[in-house]
Amino acid sequence: MSPENGATPHRDYEVDDGGDGSTSIHFAALGIDRHHRPAAERLWREFREELAVDRRLLIPTSVALHAVELAGPRGRFHRSRSSSPEFHRRHTQEVVLRGLRVIATFPGVRVHAVHRETTDYARDRPALFAALAHDLNAELAGDGTYGRLIVDGDGREAALRGAHRTLPPEGRYLVGDPVFEPAPTRDLLQAADFLAYAAYQAVARKEPRRFMWDWFAETFPDADGPRAR
Repeated sequence: MSPENGATPHRDYEVDDGGDGSTSIHFAALGIDRHHRPAAERLWREFREELAVDRRLLIPTSVALHAVELAGPRGRFHRSRSSSPEFHRRHTQEVVLRGLRVIATFPGVRVHAVHRETTDYARDRPALFAALAHDLNAELAGDGTYGRLIVDGDGREAALRGAHRTLPPEGRYLVGDPVFEPAPTRDLLQAADFLAYAAYQAVARKEPRRFMWDWFAETFPDADGPRAR
């Protein structure tokens, strides 16, 4: 198969970033073929429904999930019936692991995670995004199919769009520019947020998040990454 202008993408990669916002940059990509997407969305929706009725949590399905808030947590999920702040913290932290395990059941799921340490965040963040795009393009080429990137954001990140355009026209299997959408409106971007945060903790190994150090590797033993790029 050779790339053609106007090719129809058959795989979506939901992409979110992680890291500390200054010296450590992470991106994670959740790859789902279009014909598997309804099943993946149904599984995530069922997960959200479980959280909504779990009396230890009572997280409404309308509330966007952010792994960093759950792992903290920052007191956002105030409707829980946990008997103490300590138990509440443990239960919200477990939501991240539960979500990762749900993602692992998505049919045909592909998981990628890349990271880079930096002293120039503004330069290296788009450079890492470009490296991820090249990795995903190579996967698509190997599979003989087309795909697109769906990225958490409001579309104003010109640097990421420019990084994506470093892909050469010849041998290009990622179709068009990245599609930027806000994660609160898209369930599978929230799933990608879980991947990015878990991958970051696997690499950073910060003591306060020791409980998360092995979650990514244990849940996604066949993932591509986290890899330094």
